[in-house]
Amino acid sequence: MNEVFEHLHMPTELAIEFFAIFSRFEYALKATGTYAMDSGGGKAAANWDLFANHIDGSFNAIEDADFKNAVGYLLEKPPRKQIYNNGIVSFKEQKIDGKQTKAQQTLLMIRTVRNNLFHGGKHIRGDEREPGRNEALVTSSLNVLRRCIGINEAVSSDFTM
Repeated sequence: MNEVFEHLHMPTELAIEFFAIFSRFEYALKATGTYAMDSGGGKAAANWDLFANHIDGSFNAIEDADFKNAVGYLLEKPPRKQIYNNGIVSFKEQKIDGKQTKAQQTLLMIRTVRNNLFHGGKHIRGDEREPGRNEALVTSSLNVLRRCIGINEAVSSDFTM
């Protein structure tokens, strides 16, 4: 099975851990009512922005150096966004939206990391520009997600149940 992960440029276990924690976190958001429904009322999706805005004060108050470094990495060296350009899949730099809270910005970057991994963006040949970058993005994302789980008691409870 490891051959499936070889182009991610990170340990297989790290990618699996990220997928597991991200998906469980998203479940916990929906289980606690932090979701948005489509106009038809059928599809419920985790409302990351609502959650981010709810925890922003606590998020900004975290003094842990590893957490601050992880947030800094995600915002200063954000994941690139996968695009189609003239029929070719490539990546473009992603801009940070200064109108969003810091928690919103950071969780958006984590969702981009997830999207790039889950939707196959990190398997594109020729995008190995920065050795260690994928691993650093995933490690930083995990650090932030783990801390965010504990900020909200209801999310923490549904995450661990």
